Amino acid sequence: MPIPPLRCRRPDSTFALLALMAFPSTLLAGGIYVPMKGATATGSANVGLTSSARDGSTLFYNPAGMTRLGGTFVEIGIDAINADIAVDNRGSQASTLGTGGHERPYAGGRGHGDGWIPVPNLFLGTPLMDGRVWLGLAVTSPFGLQLDYGREWFGRYDSYDNSIQTLDIAPTVAYRINDAWSIGGGIDVQYADAELIGALPDPLNPGGPTPATDGRSKLTGDGWDTGFNIGLLFQPSEETRVGLHYRSGMRHDLKGSAAITGLSGPLAAANGSSDTRARLDLPDILSLSLTQAVTPQLTLMGEVQWFGWDAFDEIRVRFANGSPDLVRPQGFENTFTVGLAAEYALDSRWTLRGGIQYDQSPTTDALRNTSIPDSDLLWLGIGASYGVSERLRLDVGYAYGIFERADIDLTLPFYAGSPLETSIALRGETDSHVDVLSLSVNYNFGG
Repeated sequence: MPIPPLRCRRPDSTFALLALMAFPSTLLAGGIYVPMKGATATGSANVGLTSSARDGSTLFYNPAGMTRLGGTFVEIGIDAINADIAVDNRGSQASTLGTGGHERPYAGGRGHGDGWIPVPNLFLGTPLMDGRVWLGLAVTSPFGLQLDYGREWFGRYDSYDNSIQTLDIAPTVAYRINDAWSIGGGIDVQYADAELIGALPDPLNPGGPTPATDGRSKLTGDGWDTGFNIGLLFQPSEETRVGLHYRSGMRHDLKGSAAITGLSGPLAAANGSSDTRARLDLPDILSLSLTQAVTPQLTLMGEVQWFGWDAFDEIRVRFANGSPDLVRPQGFENTFTVGLAAEYALDSRWTLRGGIQYDQSPTTDALRNTSIPDSDLLWLGIGASYGVSERLRLDVGYAYGIFERADIDLTLPFYAGSPLETSIALRGETDSHVDVLSLSVNYNFGG
């Protein structure tokens, strides 16, 4: 039985509809921002970085801080991230021709995605004009996601394998206006690559869909965009620093393809592929922090950040084969983080640090989904620095993030307007955490 055209659309619009059906209803959330850039950031739970200007990572958090460093430097680091994401089934059901049009539980196990992902970073800087001008280069990955639940979990019709990667190359410059004020900024040249995979149910399978009879929908795309960042550092005394930093949002135009495979019977005609273009909107970020030395050994830090997530208000996919654009509203909300941290110098070689940060999620209960089952997050960080010599320092940091439990309640329609119309009622509850283990090596050449 062939699938009739949907409400007088051209037949190729059937492919366009199927191509998006199994993709996540949200491509990104606050969870894909990677806040830690080096071990000192991880150990302080990402607090105080805009004002502390303690090492090369200041090129990312506030380039103005370069003017407070000792001389030409190189910092190499790696942040190993393990997002342990678990989603429990809370009564998900399918309504298909194979269930007689009645809602029935369908095959699929608990969702659990984890695995350590290494994220490297590099910072270079050198002074000119007796240290009044600094030039630097930061190579980081500010946003990222890798989450694979496996093809047999119950939420596979929303998503089961998602990957978003970014590479940000930022030449920077800073100028020391006087003893108290510095300004700095950079141009961000950023690459983004996305791959999103989901399952398509077989509506004719007796008793409901199964992993063995599912089709597959895959969307890929990549692209470049440019932005900027600019910051101020105010140091009224040796004990006090105040930092303010703005990072512009990004609007990536991802060019790639959408492919449907594995459908059989009357749906087999929908198998195929089309070139696509999709937009990935990343937020602008405003940060304000204070670093205050209380004693020669003890330093306290506080930070507030604002994220302009309302830029991501929809998913829009355009198809080269002439199919209509597909749009899904997202309703993301602007968010903030707030945190406190402390450092204690044990002696001339050892420094200990720790921090706590509250990280608000931009997602709403009505639109939360399995691609990133995001919720509010509490970060706890500890770390240490060891000065091997006057020029070489090693930093290590560990952070543990606790996600608030959250519900997922989605109704996913498939093959709407045809005799094979199918509905998946996806009901789940999240139970997740994230680990970050970081190591950085900082070498200062002096001068």
